[in-house]
Amino acid sequence: MGKLVCTVELDKEKGVTVKVENADGKITQTVVMDGTSITLKVQGNEETSTVVQKQDSVTITCKDFTVDATGTLTLKSAKASSWASQDILKVESTKDMTLDTKAKLTQSAAQDAKLSSNTNVTVEATSKLDLKGMQTNLTASAGDNTVEGVNLKMSGKAQAELSAPMTKVAGQGKLGLESSGLAELKGSMTTVGGALVKLG
Repeated sequence: MGKLVCTVELDKEKGVTVKVENADGKITQTVVMDGTSITLKVQGNEETSTVVQKQDSVTITCKDFTVDATGTLTLKSAKASSWASQDILKVESTKDMTLDTKAKLTQSAAQDAKLSSNTNVTVEATSKLDLKGMQTNLTASAGDNTVEGVNLKMSGKAQAELSAPMTKVAGQGKLGLESSGLAELKGSMTTVGGALVKLG
């Protein structure tokens, strides 16, 4: 690297300007303190990065921004916060991760949304839980698929089907099978039994 050209300008109206020029590297570093803000600028042939500090804000503009903390990193805001990426956004932790809110939590995706884990996944609501979709599937690939509640209701607006190689419907008290239209009970062998059986 060749010699650097360093200048300091003092102006009662413009403030203080410190400039370092690297002619070989084609890089200019500038610090401007104008009484209102402090501006740090590094300008090269291809990119320019700036840091502007005012009494109530700090703005960083650059191509790549990295924060590397060997200890704890804390981000805190007294008002609304936003984090937007115009490309892929990845949040990763080598240990436990917690996502918590004291109010409403909304998750949406313009395309596919996927929640996966190598172990267990628990979704829990202390009041009401709604799962909705134009088409939904609930599948257990290697074990029981259990749906239970104080009152269990299953309905289909067009058609309802329950099928398995072996199907059992049991009621600890009363069991009612009723149809407002045609009712069919078929089998290669059909048995109807009980202490009291009434047909018709």
